[in-house]
Amino acid sequence: MHLNLKIHYMLIRNTLYNLLGLGLPMLVAIGSMPALIHLLGDERFGMLTLIWAVVSYFGLFDLGLGRALTLQISQLIADKRDADLPSLIYTSLLIMSALGSFAGMLMWLGADWGAAHMAGGVNTKEISGSVKVMAMAMPFIVLTSGLRGILEARGAFGIINMIRLPMGMFTFLGPLAVVLWYKNDLIAVTVALTVGRIVACLAHVYYATRSLPGMLNDRRYRRELIRGLISSGGWMTVSNVISPLMGYMDRFLIGATISAAAVAYYVTPFEVISKLWIIPGALTAVLFPRFTGELFAHGKESPTLFRKALLMLFLAIYPSTLFFGIFAQDFLRLWINPEFAEKSYFLLQVFSLGIMINCMAHIPFTLIQGAGKVRVTAMIHLVQFPFFILILWLATSRYGLVGAVGAWLARMLIDAFIMFFQAANIINMREVIDHPLRLCGVGILILLSYLPVLVDGLLTRTLLYACCISVMFAYIWLCIATKNERQYVLGKISSDFGGKHDL
Repeated sequence: MHLNLKIHYMLIRNTLYNLLGLGLPMLVAIGSMPALIHLLGDERFGMLTLIWAVVSYFGLFDLGLGRALTLQISQLIADKRDADLPSLIYTSLLIMSALGSFAGMLMWLGADWGAAHMAGGVNTKEISGSVKVMAMAMPFIVLTSGLRGILEARGAFGIINMIRLPMGMFTFLGPLAVVLWYKNDLIAVTVALTVGRIVACLAHVYYATRSLPGMLNDRRYRRELIRGLISSGGWMTVSNVISPLMGYMDRFLIGATISAAAVAYYVTPFEVISKLWIIPGALTAVLFPRFTGELFAHGKESPTLFRKALLMLFLAIYPSTLFFGIFAQDFLRLWINPEFAEKSYFLLQVFSLGIMINCMAHIPFTLIQGAGKVRVTAMIHLVQFPFFILILWLATSRYGLVGAVGAWLARMLIDAFIMFFQAANIINMREVIDHPLRLCGVGILILLSYLPVLVDGLLTRTLLYACCISVMFAYIWLCIATKNERQYVLGKISSDFGGKHDL
């Protein structure tokens, strides 16, 4: 019981750290982008976003080794093989430094060619120079991924976000400060960004060495460690590349088969609702090393961890996604205009349901990877890819935007089913929920929750939304939550109001 409470507290605390580290920079971005666009101008700001995109893409040159290192360190700690940690870390960081340098070299060599093809109102030398400046940051960016992996394996999420928060804010405030107080120049902006990345890397070095004292004592390059790292990291990279690619294919096909305007009607609601992915992202970063440690040590607490993660995530994500589902048309009318809302509101309703399903699928996905079965998730995405593209093309060609969003929702459902099915091969699902049929009740309530979209009147739908949330939470409290979980919640409420509750 006390161990379960400790797990519960750990999940909440570290997830909140991650939400702050990821969420606050997003708010800064929303606030600073209009000023950046105004000061830099449309052309320079467009080039800056492309440079950000290129850096993000070349960041894949870590080949998944950051998360693979988290996996390997968690396994060694679980097996009480701390003596092997220094050589593993040294070998990993050496490889990642080389990969980062290679990525930077490619960026540098391709800068002039890329600038010639990107120039549109901006001097090509300015574009080329800014890309070359960012190329110098690539070794530090890739190395930071490995150092963050060390801190994640140690559960140091407070430290990670202590660095991530100012760095994420500086990504937008740094360029703004340069343009306001120095000059309107892309090279100057990217110099500031590069300095920021180097400082962030040095901060990670400092805290990683404090987290694992003596981590570089054994400076031996061990070739036998490479295969395991590259294998794990390589399969993770496959998932990291294929999954986003499937996410972008629908908009390209819509543009090719319908129109550019249709892409806007499709992408705009998706970009809004997909921001909710920050919630499972914050949670799974905490879960990954914990799952690995539990599964490679004894695995007894893995079902409990899995269950608590699912409950926490659903309680956080259900009200948010349902809000966008029920108030899709009202939201888009207010945010954009009535004409746009008329063309996009149904898409937002479908996206809200699909994002809810996909958010829940993040938990079994993380369990599978935490168990070291990274090849399984990669193969799932590789098999999905051609079938999804074919179905997406057929559906979009025949039914337009409705067909595209229908194909997308089908992929979300199938992907979630496969992930939970594979997770059942790792942990005993009977330990996750005693009565699986009760989950059918959750599914039925989710579907019934979307019936208010058929009702006219904002006030009526608001009342129905509140009723749906209340009924769902009551069902989870009475039919899904265990006695211990109810006691924990009641105890927290009692203690918060000055009472005492003996657990």
